[in-house]
Amino acid sequence: MAPKVLLLLTVVLAFAASAQAQESHGGIPDEVFYLMPSFADGVVFFNGAGPARGQLNICALDNSLRFKDDKGQELEASNIDNVTRVRIDTVTFIRYGGIFYRTFPVTADIGIAQRREVVVLHDVKQGAYGTTSQTSAIREYNTFYADGVAYNIGGEKELPYRVTETLFLYKGGLVVALKKKNLRKVFSAHKADIDSYFKEGGTIPQSLPELMSLLSLWAQ
Repeated sequence: MAPKVLLLLTVVLAFAASAQAQESHGGIPDEVFYLMPSFADGVVFFNGAGPARGQLNICALDNSLRFKDDKGQELEASNIDNVTRVRIDTVTFIRYGGIFYRTFPVTADIGIAQRREVVVLHDVKQGAYGTTSQTSAIREYNTFYADGVAYNIGGEKELPYRVTETLFLYKGGLVVALKKKNLRKVFSAHKADIDSYFKEGGTIPQSLPELMSLLSLWAQ
């Protein structure tokens, strides 16, 4: 790995390799444990510093930035408060509020930001997961992954956890909730169209393709 990567991505933790890594992460799909299905060539963009390249991925559990050294060992980067975005292969993630969001551009600086989140539900009865807001597009999983161990939350002994993917709206480096008022701000030239859409009973689409199609209308 280039020295520049090692300089800018300060190593604080080297995960146990070989046998231990196989034991703790065996059987867990990489596309769930990480935000990308596998490590790939990527670029890290910093605020006030030049970019750094390496074999990158992002952990979906704690939003830590991971990379591999010359020996193929997985490492975690520290001091990433000045990281603004990360591009892995052809996918771009923006970092906002300490969270990495996968982006789906609609225009040059406007698009959909997807967050994968592990939710711990405190003081709730077994199996009582509540409801989800209609203004958020959420997909739930039946398995919770923590520290490389898989927990089934759909069986007889359900744990009060869930993993969700929620869709947001982004403009530039700002991430906001998918709500009518935010849509009117982001697509200010189409306020009347947005008002008409909701007045006629329209709602925020719950799927990424449908949401992309809707936002594309207001992006013209």
